[in-house]
Amino acid sequence: MEITVHDQKVFALAAAFTLEQARERAWDHKTTAFGAFSRLLLRPRGDEITVASIEKRFDPLWHAVAHKRLVYDRGREYRVPVADQTVRSVTIDGRDYPVAQGPAPTFILRGVEHCEEDVRASLLVDGVSGEETPSPAALQAPREEVTDLAAFAPADAVVVPPEVKASQVVQRLVQRLLTPYEADQVFEERIEVEHVHLLYAPVFAFEYVWAARGKKAVVEFDALSGQVRTDGRAFQQQVRRIFNRDVLFDLGAETINLVVPGGAIPLKIGKALLDRQRAKP
Repeated sequence: MEITVHDQKVFALAAAFTLEQARERAWDHKTTAFGAFSRLLLRPRGDEITVASIEKRFDPLWHAVAHKRLVYDRGREYRVPVADQTVRSVTIDGRDYPVAQGPAPTFILRGVEHCEEDVRASLLVDGVSGEETPSPAALQAPREEVTDLAAFAPADAVVVPPEVKASQVVQRLVQRLLTPYEADQVFEERIEVEHVHLLYAPVFAFEYVWAARGKKAVVEFDALSGQVRTDGRAFQQQVRRIFNRDVLFDLGAETINLVVPGGAIPLKIGKALLDRQRAKP
């Protein structure tokens, strides 16, 4: 088995909605954010709720795509039905095959199956929680490559560092492709991880205050899809961690082994990436 990882890049995704559009849509959900109990029993008036603060965030998403290629042979027995109960044997290419008698007479042919498997798989993973997240808008949005991750600091926005590393995403993706198969002879067995991309998706978060009840709630607006969430994360102003690309993209033969039944599989880095790493001072 050979596993190779190729393209590793970081991209900032362009917002499809403005702050004002986000503010208007989030405002329509402000009472929902305080929960069903507060909404139905306490019945807050619109003028009792105010916007305490607004935050623009870039949330991390990992997107990885891989392709598995298998070429192998395996022996098989084929039971061939015979329609006539009187048949005792069948001759094929000069060889006689006895017919097993019974309610459904058959004879057995032995052959070799020449098999090829080409399978693709992809993952889109929340870089904080590690959960898979369906987000077509994130994959379709215009993007700009971030060449210096440590210097990525958009104006008036918080960039959230991933808690999940590239190796964890690649492990999960590869394990999904490592399905069992039966073979007598294997000619080709490889997995190509075509790319591992860290995508930064823009989000607007609005913190609302219901002063009369001493309550706070956060509404999030996805600036790519326009979806609104009323169970938003706490504000991230305190996040100012230094980014380290080598730590996040912790992929290399010396740093990771994918453990599978029967032993460890070394993970290889594509030649272009190796050349780039060797060029670093």
